[in-house]
Amino acid sequence: MYKQLIDNLFTLGAQKGFEAQEIYMLKSKNVEISVYDGEIDKYNLSEDGGVSYRGIVGGKMGYAYTEILDASQLQMLVDEAFGNASVIESEDKVFLHDGTGEYAALDNFNPSLSLVPMKEKIDFMLALEAKVKAFDPRIKNITHNSYDEVETYRWIKNTKGLDVEDRVNYCLAYAMPVATDGEDTRTGIGYAISNDFYELSVDKIAEESAKDALQMLGAKSLKSKKCPVVIKNETFTQLFSAYMGLFSAERVQKNLSSMAGKLETVIASEVLTLIDDPHLHKALASSRFDAEGVATAKKAIIEKGVLKTFLHNLKTAAKDGVDSTGNASKGSYKGTIGIAASNLIIQPGNQTFDALLEDIEDGVYVTSLQGLHAGIDPISGDFSLQCSGFSIKSGKLDFPVSKITVAGNFFEMLKQIEAFADDFKFSIFSSDYMGSASCKIGGLTISGE
Repeated sequence: MYKQLIDNLFTLGAQKGFEAQEIYMLKSKNVEISVYDGEIDKYNLSEDGGVSYRGIVGGKMGYAYTEILDASQLQMLVDEAFGNASVIESEDKVFLHDGTGEYAALDNFNPSLSLVPMKEKIDFMLALEAKVKAFDPRIKNITHNSYDEVETYRWIKNTKGLDVEDRVNYCLAYAMPVATDGEDTRTGIGYAISNDFYELSVDKIAEESAKDALQMLGAKSLKSKKCPVVIKNETFTQLFSAYMGLFSAERVQKNLSSMAGKLETVIASEVLTLIDDPHLHKALASSRFDAEGVATAKKAIIEKGVLKTFLHNLKTAAKDGVDSTGNASKGSYKGTIGIAASNLIIQPGNQTFDALLEDIEDGVYVTSLQGLHAGIDPISGDFSLQCSGFSIKSGKLDFPVSKITVAGNFFEMLKQIEAFADDFKFSIFSSDYMGSASCKIGGLTISGE
C-alpha cells in the first residue's frame, strides 16, 4: 500500500522540480499501566506516527509532514516542501544519502513481547506495588509506578537508492516508594528495562526501590570542604550527559563548544574511554542506520583520555571533509535533522565499588543530583548542583547526607578522574541512553553547613 503511495509522491515531486526526494516514516505503539492501592490507576493503549517528506530543489532542502499518508496528502506534501525550500536563505550544501555503506544485521525486536496477555502485565504491577509496601513498615506509599511498553517502526526511502527500515521494542517497569521516619521523608526508585517481559523481576525492582528510599532516612548536611568524591554509576551518566552537546560537530562548527581544535589531544584522564555503540544488543538506542539512513558504526569518542572524534551528520561531515559518523537524529518524524549519540558507554574498571572507596579517608559518595538544567554552564564547564548521598570515612560509607552542593568544572573533573568501579549500569535518567560505572574523582567542592 505505502510503496505505491511513495512512488506516486516521488513522481509528483519530480514534476514539481525536486532533484532528489526522501520520506521518513515513523510509527509507534505504546502501552502504559499504573496501579494505586491495589487497583488499576491508569491503562492507556496508544498509537502515533506519521511521515515527513523532504526534497532538494535549487540547492535548498524543503520539508513537510503529515500524520496520515494517503493519496489526498501527496500534492500537499510536495507543494509545502517546495514553498519551504523557496524561503531558505542558508547557503549550506544539503544532502540525501545514496544508501551506500555496510549495514549491520541487528535484531532488537521481540515479537513475543506484545503477545504477553495484558492481565499478566497488570498482575505484575499489582504484585510490585504490594511487594514494595510489604518490604518495610517505613514504606508508607508509592508516589509513582508504571509499566511502559514501546514498539517503534522506522522506514527511510529516497530517490537516490536508499531504502532501509527497522523495528524495535522494549518494556520498562519502575516504582517510586516513599519512606518515612518521624518527620523525615525520602523517595527512592527502582526499575528494569528489557524487550523480554519475563526478564523483569518484581522482587528486584521492589528491593532496589525500597532500599533506595530507606537508606536516605536520617540524612544530614556536612561542613563545607574540598574532598575526594565518588559519583554513583547512574548519577555520573546524568552529569556527563548534560555536557554531551560539546561533542556535536554542529556545535563545534558554530563555535559553541570548547572542544573545537582538540581532536587527538588529551582532554581527560587516561582511565576514561567513551564509546558510542549503536549495535549493542537489546539497548534502547541501537539501530542499523541514523535519521539520514547512513549506516551506523561503533566508535570511540574519547579513548584513554584522548578526544578521537566529533559526532557528525552528512552536513557537518561535508564541512569538515570527513565521513558522517552515522549520528544524524530526528526528535520525531516532524523534526529536522540534528545530531545525537546512540548507546553511550563509559568503559568500567575492574575493581569493586568497595575497593573504589578504600583509600578515601574523608570524602563524599554522591547518589543523586538536582538542578542539572539550571546548575551547569555547558560553555565554561562550571557546575554547582544540589546533591545527596553518603559521607565516606576511612574507606567506608558512613551516614547519609543531604542539603549539600557539589561544585566543580567539567573539563577539570575529566582530568581528575582516578578510577571506575566494575558496577556498570545504563541509566534511564540521563538525556542520552548512557551507561557508566561508579566514578572516583580526586577532588570537588562540597558546600554544606
